[in-house]
Amino acid sequence: MFAKFNAVVAVVLLLLVSSVPARAQVAGATLSGTVTDQNGSGVPNARVSIKNTATGIDREVTTDKAGFYSAPNLTPGSYDVTISAPGFSTQVQKDITLTVGAQQALNPVLKVGQVSQRIEVSGEAAQVELTSSAVSAEVNETTVRELPLNGRDWSSLAVLEPGVLGIRSQLGTTGTVNRGNRGFGNQLATDGHRPSENTYRVNGININDYSNGSPGSVEGKQLGVDAIQEFTVVTTNYSAEYGRTSGAVINAVLKQGANAFHGDVYWFLRDEGLDAKNFFDTSPTIAPFHRNQFGASAGGPIIKNKTFFFADYEGIRQSRSLTARSTVPSVAARNGTLCSLCATPIPVSSLPASMNDTPANGGNGTNANGIDLVTAKYLALWPQPNPALGTNSTGDFGFVVTNPLQVYTENYVTTRVDHKISEKDNLDGFYFYDKSPQVTPDNFLLATSETVSSRQMAGLEETHIFSTALVNTFRAGYNRSVGLVGKPGTALQPIAADTSLGVGSGRVAPLISIGGGISTMGGGLNSLAQYNHIMNSFQYDDDAFLTRGLHAIKLGGFVERLQGHEFTIQRPNGTFSFNNLQDFLTNIPHALSSIGSTAVGKPYGDRLTFLGGYVQDDWKFRPNLTLNLGVRYEMATLPTEVHGTLSVIQNVFGGPRVSVTHPWQSNATLKNFAPRVGFAWDPRRDGKTSVRGGFGIFDILPGTWIGFNQETGSYPYALTLSFPGTPPAYSFATPAANSIGANQGNPTAATIANAQGWAPEQHPKRNYAMNWNFNVQRHLTSSLTATVAYVGMHTVHSPFTTDQSNFAPPISGTDYWPVTKGTVIDPNVGALRPTFWMVSSRYKGLQAQISNRMSHGFQASASYTYGKCYDDTSSGLIGDPFQNSFTTTLFLLPDSRRGPCDFNITNNFVANFIYNIPGPKTGLMSYLAGGWQTGAIATVSTGIPTTPFIGGDPLGLINADAVVYPDYIAGCNPVNPNWKSTMVYINSSCYTPPVAPAAIASDPTKCTPYANTTVANTCAQMFGNALRNSIAGPSSFNLDFSLFKNFAVHRISESFNVQFRAEFFNVLNHPNFLLPNFNEGNNQVIDGGAVASAGGAPSGAPVNARIDSTGTYDPRQIQFGLKVIF
Repeated sequence: MFAKFNAVVAVVLLLLVSSVPARAQVAGATLSGTVTDQNGSGVPNARVSIKNTATGIDREVTTDKAGFYSAPNLTPGSYDVTISAPGFSTQVQKDITLTVGAQQALNPVLKVGQVSQRIEVSGEAAQVELTSSAVSAEVNETTVRELPLNGRDWSSLAVLEPGVLGIRSQLGTTGTVNRGNRGFGNQLATDGHRPSENTYRVNGININDYSNGSPGSVEGKQLGVDAIQEFTVVTTNYSAEYGRTSGAVINAVLKQGANAFHGDVYWFLRDEGLDAKNFFDTSPTIAPFHRNQFGASAGGPIIKNKTFFFADYEGIRQSRSLTARSTVPSVAARNGTLCSLCATPIPVSSLPASMNDTPANGGNGTNANGIDLVTAKYLALWPQPNPALGTNSTGDFGFVVTNPLQVYTENYVTTRVDHKISEKDNLDGFYFYDKSPQVTPDNFLLATSETVSSRQMAGLEETHIFSTALVNTFRAGYNRSVGLVGKPGTALQPIAADTSLGVGSGRVAPLISIGGGISTMGGGLNSLAQYNHIMNSFQYDDDAFLTRGLHAIKLGGFVERLQGHEFTIQRPNGTFSFNNLQDFLTNIPHALSSIGSTAVGKPYGDRLTFLGGYVQDDWKFRPNLTLNLGVRYEMATLPTEVHGTLSVIQNVFGGPRVSVTHPWQSNATLKNFAPRVGFAWDPRRDGKTSVRGGFGIFDILPGTWIGFNQETGSYPYALTLSFPGTPPAYSFATPAANSIGANQGNPTAATIANAQGWAPEQHPKRNYAMNWNFNVQRHLTSSLTATVAYVGMHTVHSPFTTDQSNFAPPISGTDYWPVTKGTVIDPNVGALRPTFWMVSSRYKGLQAQISNRMSHGFQASASYTYGKCYDDTSSGLIGDPFQNSFTTTLFLLPDSRRGPCDFNITNNFVANFIYNIPGPKTGLMSYLAGGWQTGAIATVSTGIPTTPFIGGDPLGLINADAVVYPDYIAGCNPVNPNWKSTMVYINSSCYTPPVAPAAIASDPTKCTPYANTTVANTCAQMFGNALRNSIAGPSSFNLDFSLFKNFAVHRISESFNVQFRAEFFNVLNHPNFLLPNFNEGNNQVIDGGAVASAGGAPSGAPVNARIDSTGTYDPRQIQFGLKVIF
């Protein structure tokens, strides 16, 4: 079957190339310009020879009657350009650096003379962009190789550019959560676009992972600093040759061999003896940490001037003790006393009979402290609190710091071969492999789990020169991305393997979630949900470059076949959720879910195809004005499931689960025509000023990543059950009566009815972005360039997903829930995972950058971005892509979701420099005072946003996140001014329970008042006016610094160098705090849990939202390295 598919692909490509080809994902550079005489007239029929100084391979083009020339798809690198014409002296421009994917201008002025006369001119191509309206920046080889990089992740340097932000609230890998289900790579947000809307390419091949996010290891890094020659970040308004999505294009090119052998051998060392302690680590010593990062690279000729190779290996061996601060039940609570620090403590034994799990109520009975006998056994799974860390204000919670030892290994390999077939044909290919397993204990040190990332990429490219005016490139590529999440490990404590704590035969303790701030207990051995994510991408591209007069035309075609493979086992030991600590101690869960069965799980195989076409014309309308005109068409076929077992809920408002061929019924991508226009104007005609602007439509194609978490967590691929109901029918003692229980592998109709289902919108709308920009570039000195830009974006119909919800807001026209709690949306199924194409997002930003290219041993740049991004939700592929996202927001109340994007950072400043300190180059003193080099990266920015909310689910939503907003007191500062002394970040006095009009609040059929508040007319059945992401989190500052000593050994060769490196990450050891209660994703400012003494009414008492974690940048770390460069 696949052979037939390949045959179809070949036919389609031939048709596209012979008519109007499509997508050009080229990594090469374009050098163009106008050759003139000293009077400014164009010189026709001039020969322009462009020679690669490393390989000796050259390209020759001829100017047209106006003196215009264009040489497309040149391998990035250093070139000598020779221009000759009858009646003029030959001009040679030395050391012209061409960068990946760039359109660079070189406008030589010839002098009258003999062709045999050679005039050498030094200097680069224009530093300002004179031919393209795209907003882009280059990260050159020196920057990649020499700046201090924590983890040696080359892609992290993208944040040096304006408009590019690193995601600070990305999930980690712990005992209860795993970033692998959202993509491993360290994600970037660019100009307001979601991280899944970026494209990563190496040598023209798309390398996005199975989530369509940044590729990366389990650590999130992209190794290969010594394999990457350079990369560019094209943030907006790129030409029609780029597609697939709407965000930035990170376009990298691998190093290649040359006529001279070159390479390096390196080793980097880090150890806890070189590091500072975590701000919250109270242990007397620094947690153990050992990291060895090592490798080698080499390149050279196989056949001189014809065939070249390059190869790189990099490995990591690491063991690291993490610092985890957890909130656990206090000693008083474990002994049966709640609110022990209140004026009137509450013994659990004194609770009303209706709130106590006594045998008379069908429960298990209680111990002498009034705690349920079964619950009492589970309390031992939470470690005892550390008395030195104190308790919360009520005395119910204590705190403990643990240091789980995480073990990590990574092996990375890259190879590249380039071959000159003839003067008109070149062939190159590359292969890339990266695998990184990681074993991590949970925060309570109960058990371990393993996570594995594995990636393979390969590409083959053939370039044929038909004439000086026509060049064609064909490319085939393969990208395989694998994520294995939650693989079972080993039990670290006997209680983790204790089957007496299981809720089914042969099982161990389930995951237990307690509202109000208690840290989630991840369960015993093998309690994590297990996910296998695999994506194969087969890519075929053909691109033609045609020069016709003043028109530089690009045509291209692409087909990409995507195969998604998923397999899920949902938390085989089950999950119990409790509204608060009181309900846990009395064994009254509000929801039981995920009692899964490995026998029920089925593999899920998703198949679809991308294909499309484009034409781009860069028209030199005037000598100082270039118009960029393009149109692109691309579409995605409807996904199909290879096993024929796909089932969805087509009607989220009451429909049953239905077997289907495609998850949705209509294809919104069939009309994806996307025009793009732009201009680049040189107003002074001197090549030093460029005024540019552009507007375009950028489609966001739905791939296998749409629904890869939703469908595979739903029946029949996994049996995720949900049993919201009235206790004690669903307590620890009796879960099997309403779960698979003894019916392993043979679910009944009743249990299937409670199974989770995926409910995708059946007629999704076209998802696209409108991007625009206006910017001015100015060449200030021979090495200094400044840019100021206004950038805007509006995305429509983006996907929106929630996790595990099935309750609707009232539809009676009021803003109040019924007192009888929420209404089930679809009674035919259990939890719903709906996906709707309904999100709108907007971004506007001011961006500025000043860059000094390497001159006199000094290179630097600084960028500043002032931008604001707003959306309805940032949850596209999964309910909680970030730690500050809500897993379940109400999709029927879009106004309640509108707010700043989860990744919004309003002010962001980044600066960096590299300086080769002057010193003697010969003699004894050169070994002491010569060869010193320093560098740094500094970042200053405001914080990411967070949302205040009421805990305890007073609305009775029974969702994964029961989000209820409080009322905000106008004019009150929501951030405590002295928060650094108390770590209580949010000023809870700025918030009250929602207040209703007196007539409504006094009606018991409409409102239940909050119990522990002095605010009048509170109502538990309504939303407050505080909005999503309405509080800005703590700001961030970081400084990384490096100091190198180079020992040139010219006796061996001119390029032989031994380099000692010392790199200091967060050199000032500045603590960068995460959001309040980051470990729990919980910014609760008001307790909404039921109060027994008030008849079960919600509390309404204020809660301290305390900062408990640092992140974004680790405490100071020092790395020593040794490189031998040849």
